[in-house]
Amino acid sequence: MYILGETNVEVRIDTAEENRNLAVSLAKQARYSLNIFSQDLDASIFNNRQFERCIFDLARRHPTAEIRILTKDSMKAVRQGHCLVRLAQTLTSSVFIHNPSKEYQEEMSSFMVADGVGLLYRSSGIEHNYDAAVNFMSPQRAGKLDEYFNEVWERSVPDPQVRRLYM
Repeated sequence: MYILGETNVEVRIDTAEENRNLAVSLAKQARYSLNIFSQDLDASIFNNRQFERCIFDLARRHPTAEIRILTKDSMKAVRQGHCLVRLAQTLTSSVFIHNPSKEYQEEMSSFMVADGVGLLYRSSGIEHNYDAAVNFMSPQRAGKLDEYFNEVWERSVPDPQVRRLYM
């Protein structure tokens, strides 16, 4: 068992299942924030009941928690009824999905940072490439990813594909 904020071991993984399981473990242990940079909200990692429950619980348990998601293309996720899209439409004060500005469209990595210390990092977020590094206590590396995420977030715009439509 890896413990967020305590277990300082870098683990190399390479399957969708390992990515999904460790993303769930990071999200389940997060208490303050979860920042996700994903090319297309990779369904094989992020679209499952366990991950959805973790995000829901984080938002409800900690009212000031923020779950921020940057994605280049959410169209497929919206069509598939992705759980993160539903959560962003339901938990509007906790879950946010934005698109990076044009200057960041060439970024190919995908990553998730939990509470500024835990991370899951894939140098290539392209589907079917699940080579990743995971560390539950890497404040320096997670901090650099958070700095980059914040830079991109400041120049991003809310994703129009996930807006909740009121009729």
